[in-house]
Amino acid sequence: MKTALGFIFVTLLIGLAWPTDKYRVLKSEEMLQMLDAIHEDIKQHYYDPSIHGFDLNGRFAKARNEILGSRSEGEGLLDIAAAVESVDDSHTHFRPPTRPYGVDYGWIMEPIGESSCFVIAVRPDTDAFAKGLKPGDKVLSINGIALTRQNVRFIEYAYHVVPQSGFHLSVQSPAGVPRNLVAMATVIPGQSIIRHSDVMMWLRTHYQQGDRSQYYHQEGVLFWKLPDFLIEPGEVDDLVNKTHSFKTVVLDLRANRGGFEGALEKFIGGFFDHDTEIGDVKARDGSKPWIVHSRKQKAFSGNLIVLVDSSTGSAAEIFSRVVQIEKRGIVVGDRTMGAVMQGKMFMHAVQLDRTNLAQYGVEVSTAELIMRDGKILEKVGVMPDGRTLPTPDDLVLGRDPVLARAAELAGVRISADEASKIFPLRWPKERMPEID
Repeated sequence: MKTALGFIFVTLLIGLAWPTDKYRVLKSEEMLQMLDAIHEDIKQHYYDPSIHGFDLNGRFAKARNEILGSRSEGEGLLDIAAAVESVDDSHTHFRPPTRPYGVDYGWIMEPIGESSCFVIAVRPDTDAFAKGLKPGDKVLSINGIALTRQNVRFIEYAYHVVPQSGFHLSVQSPAGVPRNLVAMATVIPGQSIIRHSDVMMWLRTHYQQGDRSQYYHQEGVLFWKLPDFLIEPGEVDDLVNKTHSFKTVVLDLRANRGGFEGALEKFIGGFFDHDTEIGDVKARDGSKPWIVHSRKQKAFSGNLIVLVDSSTGSAAEIFSRVVQIEKRGIVVGDRTMGAVMQGKMFMHAVQLDRTNLAQYGVEVSTAELIMRDGKILEKVGVMPDGRTLPTPDDLVLGRDPVLARAAELAGVRISADEASKIFPLRWPKERMPEID
């Protein structure tokens, strides 16, 4: 995978031409400055000083030469991203400067099972929909790169580092008919320079505060869709208190990429009636046990069923695995991402002119988690107790057999068709940065 990253990133970049940039483009010397700062952050803060024996210095020296020979800002940023991704760690990533435009691709793909990636949703008002892309289509390749469960996250990351105006797609329908199409993105123009104050204002204005969960209940069972763990720890108890009048909770963590460590601890404390040892946290300065305190009699004591899929990551994976180790409930769905590390963000800035900066950063894994059973979830994920996968036909017809199976385990009769209507997909209403 490490040797293929450069090819993947550059191939994605040249897949389709991007409109001429109308904003301040970073120069090679500025990108070299970024590369050097990120290199130093990884060397100083990565939890394993040896970087698992990987030649970090050599890889970043190679990136310097690539940046000097790059033909565009986008190619240079991908050179930086490829160097960082070569560490091959789920929580070590380059965070490029905010782009002064937003990009809406209008469709979502998801690995299902061990090898294949499928379109799971297409919004009707998009070029992808007009070109005939449909849920249930198997994505064979993007810009000529064959898709697998192992590389799809790298590819998604690459086209967020340098957004694309569209993709050359090779897909296959559930009936087995392959076809090629070009799905263009919608570009949301912004201003010529993005300042830190602009980003903070956007977040305050557009980030939805409060409880973003979805709920449904039937026959004493609470179905709870938790989108992430980006919740202030002090608010978690109020959320968990909503479970107390139910005999069973079906906690849907599908597509939950994780969030705050403090929120995770509060959730574990709210579902376990005893203090729980998650495992050992291994950092540069040694290892220490990670123990979470229970809410005791205030914790939910009923039955627990957790739903996961290939987009369940980080804190959501830890919660699911603790449920299994402690025999607290049942985990249903697909194998999770295997993206379980503790990361910290290090921010920097490049001076664009006398008054403006381009902020960038790198997230670095500062600790590894060894679960209480002695196993590591990184690159492995959580295998459900009952692996239940949607078929391509389920995707075409909009059925949700995973939630239906969870309902069955909870003693509630809900068909896969009915289950799909319980937690409808929420397309984002705003796409950062949409700044006037």
